[in-house]
Amino acid sequence: MESNVTTPGWYLDASNVYHGCARARDGSIITFDVPGAGTDAFQGTLPQSISSAGTIAGYFIDASNVSHGFVRTSDGAVTTFDAPGAGTGSGQGTVLHTMNAPGEIVGFYVDSSYVSHRFLVER
Repeated sequence: MESNVTTPGWYLDASNVYHGCARARDGSIITFDVPGAGTDAFQGTLPQSISSAGTIAGYFIDASNVSHGFVRTSDGAVTTFDAPGAGTGSGQGTVLHTMNAPGEIVGFYVDSSYVSHRFLVER
């Protein structure tokens, strides 16, 4: 199934908070924030990839500056994701980076020792 949404992205507002956005085939722009995303400078929602069905994968930075992965379906439903072993301190957490057509997602996480690890989510 092909989606009406074609391109994900993000923008910084006047307070330097990240917000997710996506462009539709008709040129309109939708904006969204993942529940739990922080609202201070350099926190917020950062979409990274989109599937042909319009599912968007990315990450958000919460009020404690911890990153968490998210998947947003074409109908707007959001699921959040933390990789096993991801740290919970500032500058740690989970980043979903790229999604392929079958919905597999590649990302990385930073553990409590600030060591980065790659992972694959098969959906």
